[in-house]
Formats: sequence, C-alpha cells, structure tokens
Amino acid sequence: MEFSGGWAGIQEGRYCRVANENLFDDKNVEIMDDNVDFDSLSGSTEDSIVTFEDPTEADENQMAIDVPDNCANSMTSTEFVQSIPSLTKHHGDITWEDYQNGVDMQGIDLAMLGFSCRDTYRMHNAQSVYLPGLCMDHPRLSWFTPSDAEFFSFNYSTRRVSCSIGHTQLRHLVVSTSQHDVYAMCKNSIMHWNASRRKESSVLNMSSPEVTSRGLRHMTVTTIAAIENLVMAGGLHGEVVVKDLNRNSIVFADHISTRSDPITNAIDCHWSPQGQLVMMTSNNDGKIRMFDTESFSVFNTIRMGFAVNHATRQPNGGKLLCVAGDHEDGRLVDVDTGKPEVILRGHIRNMFATAWHPDGSIIATGNEDNTCRIWDVRNPARQLGPCLPGFFGAIRSLRFTNDGKFLIMSDNSDYVYIYLVGDMDFQRKQEIDLFGLVSGVTVSPDDELLTVGVVHKAAGRLLEFERKDWRKSSSCLI
Repeated sequence: MEFSGGWAGIQEGRYCRVANENLFDDKNVEIMDDNVDFDSLSGSTEDSIVTFEDPTEADENQMAIDVPDNCANSMTSTEFVQSIPSLTKHHGDITWEDYQNGVDMQGIDLAMLGFSCRDTYRMHNAQSVYLPGLCMDHPRLSWFTPSDAEFFSFNYSTRRVSCSIGHTQLRHLVVSTSQHDVYAMCKNSIMHWNASRRKESSVLNMSSPEVTSRGLRHMTVTTIAAIENLVMAGGLHGEVVVKDLNRNSIVFADHISTRSDPITNAIDCHWSPQGQLVMMTSNNDGKIRMFDTESFSVFNTIRMGFAVNHATRQPNGGKLLCVAGDHEDGRLVDVDTGKPEVILRGHIRNMFATAWHPDGSIIATGNEDNTCRIWDVRNPARQLGPCLPGFFGAIRSLRFTNDGKFLIMSDNSDYVYIYLVGDMDFQRKQEIDLFGLVSGVTVSPDDELLTVGVVHKAAGRLLEFERKDWRKSSSCLI
C-alpha cells in the first residue's frame, strides 16, 4: 500500500482525469490541478496514518458555497462540515420510530441544516471529483444505474460505538458473526455491539495488559476480523492479535512481519476443504500467510511482488485466491502453491478490496480508480457486467450477501451502494447517503442486517439497516 491523493475522504480521483477518452484501454492520466504536487503526497505508508478523526481538519479546498438563509450567508466546505456539531441535536441512539418521525439517522438537525444546504455541500464535493473525466458516457460505466430502490431500510443507530480508523486506506473495520453480534474498531479497541439487547462492550483493548504484556505496545489497529468465538486485529507494525471470547484470553499475539513497512492490511478467515479454520493475513511485505487456528502456526506462505492489501479465498472449497495489492491488476493464484492462474486487467490504480460471489465463479474488485469491476473466473479476459463507479474516491470495501442477490460497496466517505445483482447486470441500486468516513460494511450471515461504521467528530455512528422482505413483494426483481 502506498499513500497518494488528498484528504477529503482520500479522494484519489479528485485531482486528475483520464486524458484518453477510453478509460478502459488507456492509462494516460492528466493532472488537472496545478496546485497539487503528487510527488509530495506520495511516500511511505507512515505518512498516511490517521492523526485526526474526520476531514474537517484537513480539507484544503475551501471554496465558498451558497447556503440557505437559515444557515450562514456563505461558508467554505470546511466551515460547513465544522458547523455540523452545532446542528447535531440528537446525540443518543436513534430508532426506526425516531426516523419515521423525521429524525435524521445520524442525528443531524435537518430542519436547521436545510436539504438544499446538504445538497450544496454534495455539489461542492462533486466539483472536486473529476468524474466527467472518467468517461461517464462509456457503455461499460454504470453511472446512470437508477438509485430508486430500497433493499435495506434504516433500523437503528448508536454513538455508543464510536467508530474510528487506524489507516486512511484500510476500511475493513466492521464485521458481524450473527444478526445480533457486530464488532467494530473504536479508538484502538474492538467493541462488541449486541444488536438485540442494544448493549456495547469492549472485547479487545490494545492498551490493556493482556496485549501489552505480550510485547505489543502502542499497537495501532488497521484491520479486524471475527469468526465464531475468535476476534482478530492487525496492526500498523505487522502485529496480529487473536482473542478467544469463549476462554476470554489471548491465544495469539505477535509481529508476523518485521520488515520496515510491515503493515497488516487485512485478515480473512475461511474453512479449508478439510474442515480446518484458517486465518489468512495480507501484509505490506508482499506476503500472504495462512495460519492453523488450533496452533496458530503458519502452514503456507504465498509471496507476491507487491504489497498485498486484501486477499480472499474462493468459496465452496475452491482452489483460487483473489489478491488485491499495490498494482492495477488483480491476481487469481493457486491457494496452495501461489502459482498465478489469471490476471484481471482493467483497473488503473491500486486495488484494496475483493469479494467472491457465493457461487464461487464471480469476483468483485474495488480500486482507487473509483470503480468496482465484476469478473467471471471462467472467462476472466472479459469484464462481466457494467463497471460500477463510486462517487467520493476509492472503493475500499465490498461484500456480496450470502445468498448472492446483492453486492454492497462503500466509498471512502459519505456513500454506501447496494446493487441488485440480478443476471449480473446490476440494473438497480440503493444509495445510503451519510456524513463521514466509512470505516467498514458488514452483512450478518443470515443476510438480514447490514451494519455500517461511520467516522465523524459529531455525526459518527454505527448504523443498522434491515433487509426488506422482497420475496413477498409484488415488485420483487429477485
């Protein structure tokens, strides 16, 4: 992983546009903002560590925007976002009933803010993201997919789980193990949220003696994972910590990489065909390590030629790993040998997210070129379906629902998209409009609950969305 681009939700696409009209064949990029020095922005990953909680502290584009009379006569985008604390009057939990009665799902006082004020802010940010240069008229870019659907509806939100991020580019920080059990990274601890009892608790604090006594001091969490009774955290300096919740004890804590830039970028868990639970880590040292969760010994290491940002195994006992890293191309490699099987060509920047469709033949990839692309591993030379664009920067997180009917993807900030897969045509989508950085998205194993983490000084929350029962709807398209 390398750091590039400005803040504003890490909008990598915001300062440049593709000079050639065909984004999908040409990689010629033209810098459009003379004031931006990409050489000074690029550098070690250490430079991109988050040292502030939201973009209000680092938005360099302070263009004046018009707002309604009930707000200031004019304000910069920075001033606008900074005004939100005074416009946030609902600081407690927000229920479905509150939402139905007009309360904003993040507690923002929309009566004072005004819808046009919110829209103006969106328009201001849209002017900073050069999406027209991303060939909006290209037949494979699904920019005009209708956003008229509601597949998941708002159910609940809480500020008691105050989501945070440890690295600007890593957004796999919310995970669920059941409809009632959600884990999120909050101020360098893993918090458990019981969605049925509406109770929060800390299950793994990186500053606690149970972690620091293992020699892991000052650990900054960059990614988390959870499966059954195990919760896992990866760190900025190559750390991995695993806690068994049934035994209430740390079962593994160590630096798995000691290189100068060893970040643990992602942790994925899967069951091997032999029924073995495997923990798989992706690191900046270019290695994918597979651990036996009985002994936590490494039984396989795959070496790539670039920093590995995310890797997931083909479901149903498949033999392929989809690998995303500091390269524009994705890789499908043999899970045992690491032998390259397929190269996924089409993206133009670094890749940070992968997701397998549960049937094991379809893979989605999320990239810093602001797009998600869909591939059929049976015919990987041709991209399947439309190219799905984000709005405010890189696609950092992807999830298929376990029944394969929806694809969920998130921007760096402000938007989560839910696409109806259909016949792999992705012809309908729902947009969830938020204020703040998206720390992660997760779907419960039964597909009934979508949980989104939002990081914002005033409006940050953990938000729940319930799946609507489309199976009983006469308008069902599934």
